Amino acid sequence: MQVISDIFEINRRVCFNIWDMADVHSEPRGLSPRLILPEKRNKDIRISEQESRILYCGLLNTCNYYYSIETPTEKTYMQTGTKPMSASSDLSLYQHDEGAFKKVMNAEFKAHNPSFKYIKKDIEKLVREDIPGNWFHTLRNTHSKTLPVLFEKFSRSLKYFNQITDNKTISILFSFCVIKKRWACMKHFFYDQGQGDYAPFVDEFFGLNHKVENGKMQVLNENGWTIIHTL
Repeated sequence: MQVISDIFEINRRVCFNIWDMADVHSEPRGLSPRLILPEKRNKDIRISEQESRILYCGLLNTCNYYYSIETPTEKTYMQTGTKPMSASSDLSLYQHDEGAFKKVMNAEFKAHNPSFKYIKKDIEKLVREDIPGNWFHTLRNTHSKTLPVLFEKFSRSLKYFNQITDNKTISILFSFCVIKKRWACMKHFFYDQGQGDYAPFVDEFFGLNHKVENGKMQVLNENGWTIIHTL
């Protein structure tokens, strides 16, 4: 699918832009984007999902896609309260063809290690909106347990929402970008109902045999993940 291939490259470039970002305590370099990381009141550097979304939009401005932000969903959700309501996708991509805009992908952005409920509500939108999705996740740093703990939350969410959707396929490009280690991994989750049992498929997808040693990520078995890093 062309849109997946294109957004894979956008995600890859966002990672490099994030790694090249300066913060208010450092000197910008030749490759540093104009966007910088601010400081909090306690003087720590603030990292959020908003930096990745801004950089993502900047790259989209050079592409053939159009986009909207905080896009109202086409379906209703009952993520809070007791009445189903429209939610919003962080960003949506469109193609313009034959005089009309066609939505071709929804993207969600997250940072750090949020609780299961926050991952679950955004996975629900990517699963149920009937178009491909993109999840871009920013991490300040990792240790050996960071990704396994995070991946387990995604696995639980995907298993849960497969039970309440009529979709014949689920298509989500997952990207995880680690700032301090200048390391990232990306993989396309694509499940068709004809592929067999769903739960084992999800568990296998999130398998990434790795360890953190001497402060560096060492991948022992990529399991289909594309690994991106700088020396």
